Amino acid sequence: MAIKVLIVDDEPINIKLIEEILEYEEGFQSKTAPDGATALSMLNSYHPDIIILDIMMPGIDGYEVCRRIKNDGRHKFAKVLMVSGKAMVEERLQGYEAGADDYITKPFVDDELLAKLKVFSKLKKTEEIDELKTGILQLFSHETRTPLNGILLGSQLILDTDGLPDKIIEYAKLIKISGERIHDLVQKILFLSSLKNRRPLNFGQQSVLTYLQAIVNQQEHDSNKACSLHLDCPVDFSLEVDWKLFHEAMSAVIDNAIKFSPQHCTVTISATCDTTNVCFRVSDQGPGIDPMLTEKIFDEFYSQQIENHTKGTALSLAISKKIMELHKGDLRVESIFGHGATFIFSLPLSTVVN
Repeated sequence: MAIKVLIVDDEPINIKLIEEILEYEEGFQSKTAPDGATALSMLNSYHPDIIILDIMMPGIDGYEVCRRIKNDGRHKFAKVLMVSGKAMVEERLQGYEAGADDYITKPFVDDELLAKLKVFSKLKKTEEIDELKTGILQLFSHETRTPLNGILLGSQLILDTDGLPDKIIEYAKLIKISGERIHDLVQKILFLSSLKNRRPLNFGQQSVLTYLQAIVNQQEHDSNKACSLHLDCPVDFSLEVDWKLFHEAMSAVIDNAIKFSPQHCTVTISATCDTTNVCFRVSDQGPGIDPMLTEKIFDEFYSQQIENHTKGTALSLAISKKIMELHKGDLRVESIFGHGATFIFSLPLSTVVN
């Protein structure tokens, strides 16, 4: 589909110049408006992907046009490139405050203008797809909640009934287990949706060594433990993070490491703080991850079943990565296929409590 561009300028020569640049480049479609009022009236019929918007125009100036576009939910993904013959910082800042996505100075450099249009077109499509994915997740969780309650309650009532044949009990248990798995999925979907909607963080201070030692102690007292945890934290330090959310992320990765490591192996948890950032590492002895999949496994819609680290964990890893992003950090994985994997949590130095 063509990238739809709306050119808004009161100078016909400027419009003609941009039209000629787009004319010789495939993949673009353009319309023009001589003033802000005309441009606003065209939005609902044309639905532009990108608006090249002059600042100084009669009537409604470019700043006000930009504000109105950004405040209209129907066009919230449209990208606005403001245009001016001046390169003053104050003018640029005023444009960004109005909601502009970028700024172009006259006279145009053809290749730069085309590059910006292509980049912002891709960004718009990415944002639209991301919102669609979030909407699908929310719809799924909403539509399954009521029938899921009936499945869980009904299967439990069957299991609580005396004198039933073993086969019926077996099927009732299967129904209940399956319902619980769906319930867990729905809860994760709702949790991920709340994170995507910028859930506020509840910060608190805690010693890293104390926190990690509690995780190791809990695993040692687990009667069903399949692996042991080894802690490597040579220097204690305190962090100020949302510890409830951070624990969700850390627990998901540790559970994943234990699940895919051989019986009676050791999963190592380490923590370091240097001059650049804070790092937590969770290293397992599992079969590792194909290098081609190290980014895909953090996508909530990634569903391909591979040998390690994705079966039943795609949403958990997506949640963990989103939690780290909310803390202005990151979660990534390093792995040599066939030789285990290390998940690395990074946090900025600003989280360290002096």
